[in-house]
Amino acid sequence: MSLISWLFGKKKPYNEIEILNFGLKLAMSFGKDWLKPIQPRLAKIYPDLTETELNIVNARCQEAMKFGHDTVYSMAEVKGKETNKEDFVRLFKGKYPWVNSANTNGVFSQGMYYAYKDLGF
Repeated sequence: MSLISWLFGKKKPYNEIEILNFGLKLAMSFGKDWLKPIQPRLAKIYPDLTETELNIVNARCQEAMKFGHDTVYSMAEVKGKETNKEDFVRLFKGKYPWVNSANTNGVFSQGMYYAYKDLGF
């Protein structure tokens, strides 16, 4: 049992996967919340989470987002506009199976946005 599973196992009816996906969505926010810590926003929705739990969620979400963006960018360096989303999904979900489809699509889209912007294609 992972540390996060143990922590969240104490908090019913909270669901670890639901919280992680909500946290990842917050981490990917554009606009006024761009690159801001997710803990204060996450605590508003899940007020019983401890500071430690909020920090664990933030770390896992930031890790998944960075991995996804870096993976898409690396793929785009090779394939350009022909970067295959299904190949990305297979790699990303292989490492982060808890990420839902909406967030997987969001990470891919953001990664491609950065690649287009940086690589100029």
